[in-house]
Amino acid sequence: MLFCRNASAQSDIVKEYLHYGPFEVRTPLMIDTVDINKKKFDVKALMTESLPVAAYSGKGDVVKTDEEGTLIINPQKQGYAIGLLTFYLDAPVFCTPELTIKGLPDAAELYLNEKKENLKNGSAKLTLEPVRHELVIKYIAEPNKEYKVKATISDPKGLTPAATTNPSKRYSIYDAVNGRRIQSANISPDGKYYLVHYYDVLPTGKRTENIVLIDSKSNKQTTLKHTGLRWMPTTGKLFYVSESAQGLNLVTVDPSSLEEEVIAWGLPTKQFTISPTEDFIIFSKPDIGPAEKGEVKQVLDPSDRSRSWRNRSSLYRHNLLSGVTERLTFGNTSNSLQDISQDGRYLLFGSWHSDYSDTPFTCMTFCTLDMQTMKADTIVINDRDANRMLFSPDGKELLVLASANAFGGIGANVPEGRIINSYDKQLFLYNIADRKAKALTKDFDPSVKSFIWSDYDNLIYITAENEDRVSLYSINPIKEQITAIATTEDVVSSLSLSRATPELLYYGSGLSNTYRLYTINLKKKQEQLLDDVSAKTLKDVRFGEAGDWNFTSSEGDLIKGRYYLPADFDANKKYPMIVYYYGGTNPTTRRLEGHYSPHIFAGMGFVVYILQPSGTTGFGQEFSSRHVNAWGKRTADEIIEGTTKFCDEHSFVDRKKVGCVGASYGGFMTMYLQTVTDIFAAAISHAGISNISAYWGEGLSGHSYSAIASAGSYPWNAEWLYAGQSPLYNADKINTPLLLLHGTADTNVPVGQSYEMFVALKILKKDVALVVVEGENHGIMKYDNRIKWSNTMYAWFCKWLKDRPEWWESLYPEKELLER
Repeated sequence: MLFCRNASAQSDIVKEYLHYGPFEVRTPLMIDTVDINKKKFDVKALMTESLPVAAYSGKGDVVKTDEEGTLIINPQKQGYAIGLLTFYLDAPVFCTPELTIKGLPDAAELYLNEKKENLKNGSAKLTLEPVRHELVIKYIAEPNKEYKVKATISDPKGLTPAATTNPSKRYSIYDAVNGRRIQSANISPDGKYYLVHYYDVLPTGKRTENIVLIDSKSNKQTTLKHTGLRWMPTTGKLFYVSESAQGLNLVTVDPSSLEEEVIAWGLPTKQFTISPTEDFIIFSKPDIGPAEKGEVKQVLDPSDRSRSWRNRSSLYRHNLLSGVTERLTFGNTSNSLQDISQDGRYLLFGSWHSDYSDTPFTCMTFCTLDMQTMKADTIVINDRDANRMLFSPDGKELLVLASANAFGGIGANVPEGRIINSYDKQLFLYNIADRKAKALTKDFDPSVKSFIWSDYDNLIYITAENEDRVSLYSINPIKEQITAIATTEDVVSSLSLSRATPELLYYGSGLSNTYRLYTINLKKKQEQLLDDVSAKTLKDVRFGEAGDWNFTSSEGDLIKGRYYLPADFDANKKYPMIVYYYGGTNPTTRRLEGHYSPHIFAGMGFVVYILQPSGTTGFGQEFSSRHVNAWGKRTADEIIEGTTKFCDEHSFVDRKKVGCVGASYGGFMTMYLQTVTDIFAAAISHAGISNISAYWGEGLSGHSYSAIASAGSYPWNAEWLYAGQSPLYNADKINTPLLLLHGTADTNVPVGQSYEMFVALKILKKDVALVVVEGENHGIMKYDNRIKWSNTMYAWFCKWLKDRPEWWESLYPEKELLER
């Protein structure tokens, strides 16, 4: 356990190092006395030409100093010698200590987290975020010379972190964004191979990718050179698209021999779907709509604010044998491919158009197309609830993902008079011949996310939001029986099925681990771990305890939640706490990583409480329907009640130092909560909605989201909602220090939502700060932006919940306002 020194002990002497080397490094043959720039050779040049810090820091043997903190580097009998001295600083709080190193060779450099620091007269001023830091002293020793090195860290505020050679660290933003992850994993149709697409993020922010082929029997792994590799639908070969003088070529790769074969030339596009018969591809091509000339433009539809709304996509077929391309659809609506029948004869596609006569405002029409006769059969026309469809293996039925309102509401399972939350997804089975549908998941509480209909056993396999998990299930479409499939991971991120064997491939994560890759033998019900990416990425990370904590609300509902404790938790101490809740309407899953990872907050010494209040999907239709026309009602009461009860039951929480954070709809909840309670000492809203009516009309997704969240309610018939529930109209009730964060290019929740609340609270002379991220949309994605944006949140909570404003002041030093 590593803590800062107290105020009376303002310095710490480094007592041990990891020493790599020394290694002899020879000077070059002096052909001339000067180089092309008339400069003489300097031994310091060897520093940059050998022994890279990034590759070898943290390696070597542990060497201890004498009692006074002096480390002796013994003289080399001949030649120069290069070496690395490494130690770590685990800073519990933001601090700016000074590192002083005496006795170093003249040729020496200091690196902090692999970045070179300015070492002047043996001293360097360090800026340390509250994470673990690596310091490396790189030196070149002269021959026949002994060095007595002594390093001291001091801080006038008494915030000096202790030095150690133990690489153990608390989880931080850098662990959440750096290292290896799985992007996709797919099993071959014959079940003989797995294709895994990895990506690595370096500490510089650079992203690299590689694709690995794994033999399912021998577990032999082969790194493939091509990007964009996928499985052919039936034959078990890989394919990719290459470019040549003849245009785009379709190239197959035999996974056993890695032999390549060009099977088609002159492809019209790189993006397509190969037919199960593997003799043609289907692709879409946009028809460019009429554009306004000049800078004055008429907006034709609420969605006309999108650049592509006026364009329409049509479907095409390209014959791989003849090279002939033919257009399959034509018209004034966009068409999207849903599926291709196993015999390659029928195409299933959908088209959509806007209709503002009722909610939701989008209507879908689904058709099958007989590609032999070019005759279409309309399956569903102008449906507002169906989202996706696919063929059964025999082509006689369709599997439909939709809201419970689909097909006349046969899947609805809510109290009479309650409006369904259309974000709660259900599955239906539709018989093409008799035009009848049946609900498969009406009494199934989890909300369906993804689905595959197996050719091998004719079962349907799905992932679904199961409370705060994403779980795996099979559905027998004949018996209409749903069976849970046990998985090690709490959150299943993807699934892939073999067509010829009972094998399923998936990867997932959990409360305190990132991705792991597994295969499941569905017949034997056996799971096997293929790759523990988490163990490599989080090798030195130490986590605090995390577990479930639920409470029964005053309404009699069991509200489920979780808690996270600091890595070095002491039950006899008092800790500040941060509360987090869902955004949109999806549950906050048990996935380790994310933009608001609770373990990062816990790693900084905060207790974290996450709850799943009313309105969340994954807990059944009745529970999720509470989201509709609520906008804070009941949800806020449960958050307040849960926070209060958690504090009552856990004496280690400092109830005067409790903060809350949320994004999007969760950002709205953050602002709304401050209008109805003063239990929070600090709050953060990212991309939050402050004015519901402005968001409804201005946000590109505002009217469509509100069509579900505010079904049937509009500014002219529900003033109680649009004005009464809007935080902006209740800004005078806010007393909590509030940080507003927003991307300036947010098309979902426009940045004006934060501007409005910022102006209001400034006029009201409340504690408010606004930080915008230029060019970022609803999520903060660029590496450097995400790091500073994250640190902004952590620094805000440190300021108000830990009484440590130094980090915030370092990020955003006070500036004098210009007089006008």
